[in-house]
Amino acid sequence: MDDPLTDIPKIIPIILGSNQKLLSDQTKYYHENIEYKSFTQYIPSNKDSLENFIALNRLNRVFIWNDKSRINDIWYNEESRKAVIEVSQSARRGIFFWVERRNRLFIKLDLTFGNDGKYIIRRQEEFIQPEDFVGTLIPVIAPTIITIQKIIISFIIIAFGRLLGLIGCT
Repeated sequence: MDDPLTDIPKIIPIILGSNQKLLSDQTKYYHENIEYKSFTQYIPSNKDSLENFIALNRLNRVFIWNDKSRINDIWYNEESRKAVIEVSQSARRGIFFWVERRNRLFIKLDLTFGNDGKYIIRRQEEFIQPEDFVGTLIPVIAPTIITIQKIIISFIIIAFGRLLGLIGCT
């Protein structure tokens, strides 16, 4: 990449792992020692990490029946060479492939310079709410259960916080 702000929108299918030309594109835009983190997966930076990353995306792509994505916003800091992308993704995945679900995903990229002097991705982190993640696999039921669980946990924590306030803890 020459300019991350203009080039990232062009390669978002590669970043999301939904591009069919995975091998050539990922070896072009990713560092050979890529570190990858997501809600359910982690690939540490080592000599085999790019091959592992390609294999991971190859398997993940099997579960993508339809993947439409829209970039909502991109932030880039030239000094730290970090980019954050907010993506809305409509996906049909998993067992219930006929149900299309819209998710919001944040992707943090740490960039470095490759041998050719162009930017490449050295580290990629993906942030998604748990109910959005399981909602693409098991719609309606799983997101509802997770949301109820979050409400109950929040209620308990708020009650303890108020109790601590009553006894004078600040």
